[in-house]
Amino acid sequence: MDILKLIGREKELFTDDIQWNEKALSEIVSSSRFLVIGVGSIGQAVTKEIFKRSPLKLHVVDISENNMVELVRDIRSSFGYIDGDYSIFDKIV
Repeated sequence: MDILKLIGREKELFTDDIQWNEKALSEIVSSSRFLVIGVGSIGQAVTKEIFKRSPLKLHVVDISENNMVELVRDIRSSFGYIDGDYSIFDKIV
């Protein structure tokens, strides 16, 4: 199913902006540290965008072990591994 056709668009809203600023985005992310809290649909999308730009540190927290496993599997199969510190936490004691 083509989601863009379904919502009446020809391309994603931010495609041009992201492509235009990709170098600057990558430079900023690769020298930054991130904490993502919650990996619902938005948290997963944010985590993937950060991860693919090789952050210095990326920590992800969620109470759902299933969501975390799904996210890690998706990231590993799509992007592989990064040199930075990537950690997930599914239980806070």
